Amino acid sequence: MQALILAGGEGKRLRPLTNDTPKGMVLLNGKPLLEHVMRELPDAVTDIIIVTGYRGEKIRNYFGDTWNGHKIAYVEQKEQLGTWNAVYLAKDLIREKFIMLYGDDIGDKAAFTLGATHDYALFVSEKDHPERYGVVEMNADGTLKDIVEKPDDPSTNLVNSGAMILMPEVFSVEPFLHSRLGEYLLTDLLAHVSKDKSVAVIKQNRWITVTYPDDVTSAEVLLKKL
Repeated sequence: MQALILAGGEGKRLRPLTNDTPKGMVLLNGKPLLEHVMRELPDAVTDIIIVTGYRGEKIRNYFGDTWNGHKIAYVEQKEQLGTWNAVYLAKDLIREKFIMLYGDDIGDKAAFTLGATHDYALFVSEKDHPERYGVVEMNADGTLKDIVEKPDDPSTNLVNSGAMILMPEVFSVEPFLHSRLGEYLLTDLLAHVSKDKSVAVIKQNRWITVTYPDDVTSAEVLLKKL
């Protein structure tokens, strides 16, 4: 199993912390955010692919070719065209089932390990204000039915955390632009996949997001409890 981590964004909402450093290299308790993300990878992962962009050389210089015994390869996203575009850029390096993570979200290893037993999985989290997120609707068997972006009247409090388990066959689908947002979005890919494939919905007990400078302190407190 492989891991694909998207770490190419500019982190504009994290400024001034990202004025001269990529979001994944912002320090939490003395270690880069991206390293905390990687520590939650399931044990089944053999190698890691990181998609870089803004100040990507700082990520490459820090991690090099290996981390904790895992080989690392890098792909550069030169234009910020969306998450699906970022994943698609790595298609030549993906040879087997892979877990896709965002480089600024610290997830739940136990949930990821469970998700890795499926060919396709979407990781979700409970939120008090689901209307601010992509709300996940499930079929009776616990598989993905739909993702509704920022609904006025959410049907559940389960939201898309972004992390997924995917098979390399997804690269047979050519990315297409989101009709409203004009980007290549992974949620569109997953919606396409779920028409023919069973996508397990796996709940995370922990999902630490770092979006704004104030999130750093709260994330550090949560990490110390782990």
